[in-house]
Amino acid sequence: MKYRNINYTYIVICFCVLTIATTLFMFSNKNYNKATHKIIDFDSENIESMYLRVTDVYDRNNQKTLSEFFVEENALERMKVFCNTLNKEFNYLEFDDQSLLIRDHFSYKDEFRTDYGKPYFGEKDHISLLSIQIGKNAYDVFDLENKLFNGKGFEPNDFIFDNKPVPAILGYEYLGLIDIGDTIKFSYLTKDISVKVMGFFKKDTAVTIDNRIYFLDKYIIIPSLDVNFAPVDKEDASFQLILYSLKNWGYIKVNDGDDYYDYKNRVSEINNRLGLKYVVNEAYIYPYIKNISNTMHSSKGVFLIASILVFLLLSGIFIYIYLWNYNRNKKVYAIHLICGCSFRRLKLKIYFEIFMQFMLSFVLATFINRILLGQDLIYLSERRVLEQAMEQTMVLSASIMLGICAVLNIYFNKSNVYASIQKED
Repeated sequence: MKYRNINYTYIVICFCVLTIATTLFMFSNKNYNKATHKIIDFDSENIESMYLRVTDVYDRNNQKTLSEFFVEENALERMKVFCNTLNKEFNYLEFDDQSLLIRDHFSYKDEFRTDYGKPYFGEKDHISLLSIQIGKNAYDVFDLENKLFNGKGFEPNDFIFDNKPVPAILGYEYLGLIDIGDTIKFSYLTKDISVKVMGFFKKDTAVTIDNRIYFLDKYIIIPSLDVNFAPVDKEDASFQLILYSLKNWGYIKVNDGDDYYDYKNRVSEINNRLGLKYVVNEAYIYPYIKNISNTMHSSKGVFLIASILVFLLLSGIFIYIYLWNYNRNKKVYAIHLICGCSFRRLKLKIYFEIFMQFMLSFVLATFINRILLGQDLIYLSERRVLEQAMEQTMVLSASIMLGICAVLNIYFNKSNVYASIQKED
């Protein structure tokens, strides 16, 4: 029993040594490969403005589904706080293009329908019209007030939903089909609403956001509604949940010279506080980002070099422990050899044991580093950096493992196993 305990102890010690070395190198490698700053530079490209897209990752990347999130305690309240915080702390634009389902009869052109030009045009029983929902900040940023053809634009109170008719500004092509003051019934996000026409935009009025141009001539534009009251029933709760899940898929307007990480880190802090899964997507501004990476002279570079030295040092300790255990068990090995076991098979057993320890250490190190990544794990860019660190850790681990086996093999071949029995005699 004592012999077995000693055997298990040395295996545990070796495994712990390997895990510490692998985890430390993977962590330092990940930090080194991650850019210190991501500076946004679009002024040199003659671009007026750029936006970071805020999205959630529900239903993706092994995350919970949106339906599962909706039934969580205070899910709606947390989404409302998130939306209000974004509007308060950033130049946040709420902009969405959900269609409006017709519940009333009025004149419109086929071109206004969402299925126009599609193979299934006219096949659906219900007709939906093109619509854009725009927040107050986005309304001001795109200067839509000065693009009215006639009528009046949105006022601050128009963005607050109070179960009264929702104001709407229609595209230029609606002129002559409907008049200012008319009210139309639609279904919006499963909720029946009345839309009151307030005015019309000028011809060719357009909004450009992240390289996409929305010409508003065929659109119905309504406010991105703020709901400041608790749901009155299940249907209202469903409407508000869907509404705020869309409002939180907005855009943060950034300035030339800003650091992407400043936005990412702040949104991550808000996420952590509220228990949400939102990311700031850099995909649209990626071509305009200057990565300021680390060098070997930086603190992260020094940390990476130190982790490699620690890996080598702990590998030396690993070799020493195996040599100690080998010498301690020479007599047992000699007996196995006398009983017919080949020396090659004996060495392969030891090498396989080392291989399994390296593999399990790598798996555990990966698990630990994923935990350390925390909320950042929902970011694709962060996962890619971790994957790169895993690949480089695998290469280094394999190289060191082969080196250890080579050293042990030389020692095994030069050692005289049978001499342990002779000395005992």
